[in-house]
Amino acid sequence: MRLVLFSLLLCAEPLLAQVPANQAGQVAIVSVDLTPDSPVSSQELQAVADEITKHTYFPRHLGEMVERARYTLQCDGYFKADVSLADTRAVTPDQTAIAITLAIREGYQYRLSEITFTGNKAVLTSELRNQFTIANGDVFDTEKIRRDLEGIRRVYVSRGYINFVPVPNTDTDDATNSVSLKIDVDEGQPFRFGTLTIEGRELHPGDRQKMLNAWKPNEGGVYN
Repeated sequence: MRLVLFSLLLCAEPLLAQVPANQAGQVAIVSVDLTPDSPVSSQELQAVADEITKHTYFPRHLGEMVERARYTLQCDGYFKADVSLADTRAVTPDQTAIAITLAIREGYQYRLSEITFTGNKAVLTSELRNQFTIANGDVFDTEKIRRDLEGIRRVYVSRGYINFVPVPNTDTDDATNSVSLKIDVDEGQPFRFGTLTIEGRELHPGDRQKMLNAWKPNEGGVYN
């Protein structure tokens, strides 16, 4: 089964935008329970509850809690975890604090099988793979992979490929509870340093040279 992870791995936690506590119109979650048929360990439930209760939510955005719970489980390898909001109960008369019940199916815990790359020409596959801290056989942690994708982005940007985009795709094998990650690389074109224009007060020639000297080109004339 092939799943496209572009939004999951590149956006992930940012799409679960944090909101300040005690903001007007928001509610706090004071407890998280499970439906009787949710086979979730106490350790996993605690991790989910900790993630959910440290944020506050607008009533119309309670679905955020479901996404947070699912993402927490995916970070522990439960890649196909299914989560839904089964019930909400007001704890305070003004309904600014609520208790919730989740229905959770963790599914299998997956491990990384391999990471492969296609489309990369400017950077060797071995160098790209070295940017990943997750090893073959490790629990398939989506948060770790998201951070590692940012690492290969920095490699490309340092070489002038500022429009670089990695497109991650996954193949899951339920027989071995493993996931292979294929990253399609869209390198774009490298940009090189052109001219430096400084607006504002007139600079002394020596000051201008100092600023230019601070911009050091790497191999190929690309400036960082």
